[in-house]
Amino acid sequence: MNWRIILAIARKDIVDAFNNRYVLFAILMPILMSLLFRLAFGNVDSDRIGRLNVAVHDPGNSRLVAALRNSSDVNLSQFGDLADMRAAVKGSIVGGLAVPAGFDDALQKGEQPEVAVYLNPRSGGGERATFRLLVTEQVWAQVNQPFPARITLVDAGTAPVSGLMSGGEFRLDLYLLVMLLVMALSMTGVFAVPLLLVEEKEKNTLQALLVSPAGPIEVALGKALTGLFYSALIVGILAVLNRGWVGNWPVSALAVLLGALFMVALGLLMGGIFRTTMQVNTWSSIVMLALLMPSWLTVLPVPRALETVFRLIPSFYMVEPLQLALAGEASLAKVWVNLMILAGCVAVAFAAVVWTLRREDR
Repeated sequence: MNWRIILAIARKDIVDAFNNRYVLFAILMPILMSLLFRLAFGNVDSDRIGRLNVAVHDPGNSRLVAALRNSSDVNLSQFGDLADMRAAVKGSIVGGLAVPAGFDDALQKGEQPEVAVYLNPRSGGGERATFRLLVTEQVWAQVNQPFPARITLVDAGTAPVSGLMSGGEFRLDLYLLVMLLVMALSMTGVFAVPLLLVEEKEKNTLQALLVSPAGPIEVALGKALTGLFYSALIVGILAVLNRGWVGNWPVSALAVLLGALFMVALGLLMGGIFRTTMQVNTWSSIVMLALLMPSWLTVLPVPRALETVFRLIPSFYMVEPLQLALAGEASLAKVWVNLMILAGCVAVAFAAVVWTLRREDR
């Protein structure tokens, strides 16, 4: 492989993308959708909601509770008995926090102690979301690392729950973020990237590339780097707009990276097969719809047959780890099977791309 040629192809395509209205649309659409959702649903903002009434059970007098007590966003009530604290999580109390004894020492040792966050189902959704975010940020601040403790969300009076339905409440913010991330990667991968290859065919420049020092592998990697560049750019913007660093962000980043690689490889494969921009516009819409389906429906109870269909769509194995990671409930041990399946799909897709371009070369 000649990396100078690969980078030259990537630089050319990154610049050319801004001159193609279809590619520019694919890049900007997820960002515009994110801004539209923010206008439609508003932001969860502690200054807008006001001070939160919070109950705590903290037998070890942890630094976490001390930090919450000093926060201007919290009115803190401390209880010596866990049952009394749970009973207090009603009325004007938005939630409760049960911190185990020895919490500070366990954090310093890297043991990931468990913190139970009790939510009042009668409080407003914005208050509950703000309380969860506040607790997560304060836990991170204790040792300045992203996932130092296990945070279990509990509906007051019920058992712990998980995922985007945490605390008996549908996590609309996380649901929209997952959907936007999948949309961004699929639009860049299976819409913008195929156009980069098809344009070369329509302008009769692909054959010139393939008989130059740039072989099929260099052309594929150059286009792939372009797709990954724009995928990273859009994902970064969406993360900033929607607080995409919450939860277990290393797992989120790994899921997004593998998802981006798969989408880009699939787009290159489609670009190798299709001959015209019209074909890309037609078939990319169908492929994108299939890739987006897991992000729309996996939060709902579905028939087993439909769940089986979802598992045949590679994006399912990105969506599931993302949902768990953003909710703070994922670890590599919990989602490694999904990530391995997604990595296998990436390898198969890139192998198919190289085979397709070698056929074009002949």
